[in-house]
Amino acid sequence: MSAEQIEALEQGREEPFDPLQRLVIRFAEQVTRTTRAEPEVVEALCRELTPAQMVVLAVTVGLANLTNRFNHALDVQLP
Repeated sequence: MSAEQIEALEQGREEPFDPLQRLVIRFAEQVTRTTRAEPEVVEALCRELTPAQMVVLAVTVGLANLTNRFNHALDVQLP
């Protein structure tokens, strides 16, 4: 990711991202907040990604959430 994209994420802006990246971000945000993504988001991603890529995306988001919650629960301080 570019510095511009990182800054855009922090500010909630979408313009530096292409349409697929925007869908991936929406999926990750929705799954993080509610454990489910809206059906429209999943359907749109399924039109762009292979089933294997969808699995990788879901596992990546899930593992990121798991590690973040684990670290938060145990007050793990990262370097």
